[in-house]
Amino acid sequence: MFRRIGLGTVLATTMTSSTFAPVIFAVLATPLREEFGAARWQIGALVTVVTAVGAVLSPMAGSFADRFAPSQSTALTISVAGISYLAISLAPSYLWVAAASLLSGVAQAMGNPSTNRLIMTQAPVGRRGLLTGVKQSGVQAGNVMGGLLLPLGAASVLGWRGTVAMVVVLPLLGLTLLGLLIRGSEKPGRSEPAPASRSSSVVLRLALYGATIGATNGALTTYVPSYSQETFGFDTTTGGLLFAVCGIVAFVTRLSAGHLSERFFGHHRTLMGMAMLTALAGVLLASAPSGAWLWPAAVCVGLGPMAWNVVGNLAVMELSPKGGAGRGSGVMMAGFLGGTALGAPLLGGSADLLGTYRPGWLGVAALGLIAIWIAKGVVGPSASGDQGGPHGQPDHLP
Repeated sequence: MFRRIGLGTVLATTMTSSTFAPVIFAVLATPLREEFGAARWQIGALVTVVTAVGAVLSPMAGSFADRFAPSQSTALTISVAGISYLAISLAPSYLWVAAASLLSGVAQAMGNPSTNRLIMTQAPVGRRGLLTGVKQSGVQAGNVMGGLLLPLGAASVLGWRGTVAMVVVLPLLGLTLLGLLIRGSEKPGRSEPAPASRSSSVVLRLALYGATIGATNGALTTYVPSYSQETFGFDTTTGGLLFAVCGIVAFVTRLSAGHLSERFFGHHRTLMGMAMLTALAGVLLASAPSGAWLWPAAVCVGLGPMAWNVVGNLAVMELSPKGGAGRGSGVMMAGFLGGTALGAPLLGGSADLLGTYRPGWLGVAALGLIAIWIAKGVVGPSASGDQGGPHGQPDHLP
């Protein structure tokens, strides 16, 4: 029981740690702009730094996860994330924040491949849905904590710097728990390099879906709080609460969507539904006559673009070629992070140029409709099998 709970906690903590930087930049956008005299597009550019580095390095990180023991790559992911947040909290200038964010991008690239491989060593096909949901819910737990706690910390004696420094406690917790889980077990060594193989067509389609949804996700998660404040007069705390609603809904959705998709709906139907909700969120935001409309839009964001990862990761674990689930995860995440890197600055630049967010939200709706068509092709027989760690053997955890 301890191992099972501990494994889920390590997975969730790893994903929270490796994806928290964009939450910091979204929720603390106002104090960051005031501190460094930055424009809106520059805050979006910080998200771009993280996601672009993650996109470029994801395939390499996936190959790394296929060649090394999952516990080793997971520990490295957590460590890099913790160092990046400490560096951001100490940044003396905007350029320093951008440079420190490069490390956050490395951690983001490694998060899904390493944790997906860890799941594959511990759960057979057909029983990975809940564990994957727990893993991916870590991202949404971070969104909720960020939306609720970051504004409070920034407004307290800690300031934004002390608040970001406190985030380092989370990676430390993950490393400690991972160490307890693997203590006393035989240290897994490096495996032989897996045979090079091209990603299957369905994995490439998942990457295209991820790029499309990623562009909407980058725009929505970065600018919904700012939109609420600048257009409808929400204060920082209420804007953070709106962001937290997105995260709470996505947290619940990720816990349940994996099981439902795996057992009942099928991954392609679930992804189509999530894309439809993404389009609806864009329409609600673009046509909102008052701030009240932002709350159902936030629910759609939580149900759609912020929750798709659990289904996408299940699909890539099942549909990747044997021995290539790590690389498949990296290719899919390269698409997602690449889209996210483009979405945030494009919407921010559009708002700066046109003086309104509405054209950007209509663009989000259009991308959601395109993603529905892409998701129709995410079908195929399971090709991954029940794989273990290096040489196909489990990465033993006591």
